[in-house]
Amino acid sequence: MSVKKLLAGVASLTLTTGAFFGVSAPAFADDSSLDSDPVATQTIADVPANQGGEPAPSVEPASPEPKSDPEEQVPAASEVPAELAPAQPAPSVEPAPVNAAVTEAAPESSAADPEELASEPADAEPEAAPEFAARSVQPESQSRPQSDKKVWVCKFVASENSPSGYRLKLGKQPIHVSKNALGSDVNTAGDFNDRQPSFVVAEDDSSLCSRTVVTVDEEVVCPSDDGAGVVNITTSTTLFYGTKVVKSSQTTSTRHLTEKELAECEPPPVEVYVCQFVPSKSHPSGWVLAPGTQPVLMWDDALEGVVNATGDFDPETPSFIVASDDSALCASKTVERSTAIACPAGDDDGFATTTIVRSFFYGSIKVKERTVEKVRELTEDERADCPEVGGDVIATAAVSFVDATCAAPQELVLGSLVNAVWGAVTDPEGADDYSVTATAINGAHFPEMVDGALIAEPITTLTFSGVLNPQLDAGDPECEVVMPRLVLPVVSFTQATCDVDASYTLGAADGYDHTLVTFTVNGEPGILSGTYTVKESGSVAVTADPVEPNELEADWSDPAAFEFVAITTENCVLPSAVTAQLPTLPTLAYTGGGGSSAGWWLVPLSMIVLGGAAVIVRRRMDADAL
Repeated sequence: MSVKKLLAGVASLTLTTGAFFGVSAPAFADDSSLDSDPVATQTIADVPANQGGEPAPSVEPASPEPKSDPEEQVPAASEVPAELAPAQPAPSVEPAPVNAAVTEAAPESSAADPEELASEPADAEPEAAPEFAARSVQPESQSRPQSDKKVWVCKFVASENSPSGYRLKLGKQPIHVSKNALGSDVNTAGDFNDRQPSFVVAEDDSSLCSRTVVTVDEEVVCPSDDGAGVVNITTSTTLFYGTKVVKSSQTTSTRHLTEKELAECEPPPVEVYVCQFVPSKSHPSGWVLAPGTQPVLMWDDALEGVVNATGDFDPETPSFIVASDDSALCASKTVERSTAIACPAGDDDGFATTTIVRSFFYGSIKVKERTVEKVRELTEDERADCPEVGGDVIATAAVSFVDATCAAPQELVLGSLVNAVWGAVTDPEGADDYSVTATAINGAHFPEMVDGALIAEPITTLTFSGVLNPQLDAGDPECEVVMPRLVLPVVSFTQATCDVDASYTLGAADGYDHTLVTFTVNGEPGILSGTYTVKESGSVAVTADPVEPNELEADWSDPAAFEFVAITTENCVLPSAVTAQLPTLPTLAYTGGGGSSAGWWLVPLSMIVLGGAAVIVRRRMDADAL
């Protein structure tokens, strides 16, 4: 009995152990059928089979043991080939656990056909159990070496409905398979192609297999006279297998504008500065600035047809928008001066010709120009610069520039000339913006520098050309808006006297900054504040000019020209001459009569003595009466 008990105990222990470690033979997750796929059949021969015929014990879903990859999971016991089944019959097992395992392995596809569902892997036990069972069933010599390296594969199957002829296989994608199990239908290029649609990807990311990209473009059409506003919607849908486009479609639709879109189509009006012009028959352009302070603030929704869109003066629509409240942006003027020196030659003493060019601008467009020439004698300094009479007559010419500003580009200034005259400034062909030529006169010629030495060559013309810098961009730091300030000029005149010379005083009223204004005196601009003496008779006309962007007070008006009259010696008399002409007056003094002045003093003295004696007597009389 003890032996039987021992054998029974051994048998019980053996059966319990076999039941615990028994597993089914594994199958690949991407094989649709074990019977029709020879690769799957060969692979199964190398994978350990279940030792006993008993079903594997159920595994709780919340077990901390991680689930193996689909290829490590094994099919149900009913799918094990006959040649691998154990010798003794397996006890009857309910198929419910197997069906549940299959359903859990393929949760993504509820419409899969039974053949595909059967190929999906089921939950498996830890890897140690299948290895133990395999050694007990099949000799080790029959196993062929396997590589442990696995890759992720996007599995595709044929489809008549797909534009490419293939579709992604139902179930989890990509799948994790051994590199040795890759068939001829899997390419390693890593992308979809027609001959080998399945391909290897870098990681477990379904978007690497297939993805759909949808882009929506909206075009807002604002309301107009033709109709109400609308939004045109274009939706593009593109299907990718890997990175290859296999299908693309596009649809269009429309919708009504939202309140926000409608507000953006009709933004609220804003105020802008506008330089306003009115017609004028006397001005060459046909327009002059409107009376009053310019520019003025206007609502932008009221500018249509009244203000041009170029932002500058245009004779067709002269009013234009400016960046700030700066009157110089509406109208301005420039004064260019040049002096030509004609040196003495022979009997000619030489002379100087000063040319003053005043240019008037509306915005940046020149609308008027006035040129004045004045001829005068040479000064001593100018005559000293001229060569000796009888020697070579040298001509000189030079140009300078006014830097570009926020309101105007760089300007060319024609400098002084000696024995030469300027030609017209032209805009030549090519890259240059200007070209001007000075021509020598009076038999003079321009010198030429050779190897650093000045030599005289018969060069009678000298041409200057180049490129002018453009107007500064509005975003330039120098173009920051500077608010203008008001200034009230003060101009006074003092006529000459015999002691003080005539003078005039320029400045600003108390409380105003005198640096904000300069003056033009008899056509000479740029005169600063101060007192200036006038030695001779003549007229002096003064005009106040505010320094940009500042402005003059509205009640200011330039004074009328003042006539100074010089004082001559005939009109003034010296003080010594006046004293000599005055009459001599007698000296007044007190004189007494021959020593009788002492008697005059005795009269008041005697009166005082008599009065004192009377007082004394009276007091004594009063005393006796008592």
